[in-house]
Amino acid sequence: CCQTHDRCYDQAKKLDTCKFLLDNPYTKSYSYKCSGSEIICSSKNKPCQAFICECDRKAAICFSKAPYNKEHKNLNTKKFCQD
Repeated sequence: CCQTHDRCYDQAKKLDTCKFLLDNPYTKSYSYKCSGSEIICSSKNKPCQAFICECDRKAAICFSKAPYNKEHKNLNTKKFCQD
């Protein structure tokens, strides 16, 4: 989930509509609402906000489906994660 989310944010950085202060999409705010278990990104978001909201929405859905494995705490990402 994290790797997919990071790649989505990397794509956001490449969009012309997403030029960030300090080159950081993690600080961009957007509007959304939750309805039951559904996350809805606001149609009033500007294009960059909409893109980032969708990245976060997909990550939240992924996290909600992924079990937590305590053995992966402090996992050596250089060894086990690939780009």
